[in-house]
Amino acid sequence: MIARRGRPPAYDREAALMAIAEAFRLRGYAAASLDEIARAAGMNRPSLFAAFGNKKAMYLAALEDYRRRMEQAVSPALEGEGPLGDALTGFFDAAIGFYGEGAAPGCLVLCTATAEAPADEEIAAALADTISGIEAQLTARIAREAADGEAAGLAQLMVSVLICIAVQARAGADEAALKRFARASVAAALRQAL
Repeated sequence: MIARRGRPPAYDREAALMAIAEAFRLRGYAAASLDEIARAAGMNRPSLFAAFGNKKAMYLAALEDYRRRMEQAVSPALEGEGPLGDALTGFFDAAIGFYGEGAAPGCLVLCTATAEAPADEEIAAALADTISGIEAQLTARIAREAADGEAAGLAQLMVSVLICIAVQARAGADEAALKRFARASVAAALRQAL
């Protein structure tokens, strides 16, 4: 085993990534300055670059970390054995709660990567991977109670509702209004699909 040389990092990588994600979520990729990102992470710029690379690498790392934390927040609702309507409502409740954390409401991925995706293949891929991951998670849960074709279509619809909720949260909609919208969307979709 080769011993690592030099001084150990004097920062908490997970906390720094969360702070970087929050800076990008607050200002967007293009508008967030390196000084703002460094200040949010509690690091100087050279240390920030040494730890995370350039601004784009920081953004991609923040997207991946945010996606992981979001999945942890919503997965329990979809893993249970209760009725599908309850599972979907729980999924949206968890997402709405997650979107409301921090200084900037909305979803880091769905509210910032969409603006950057047309001009950047890596960001577009991260966005597409996030959407397909959410869709796969929803399809797996829905398939327990619906036919395969119906499960995929219903999952796509639920992803569309999630994107709408992320944008509404970003625009300042309150939690109660977002939950009403989610519940109405789930009820309408299940009446039509099942």
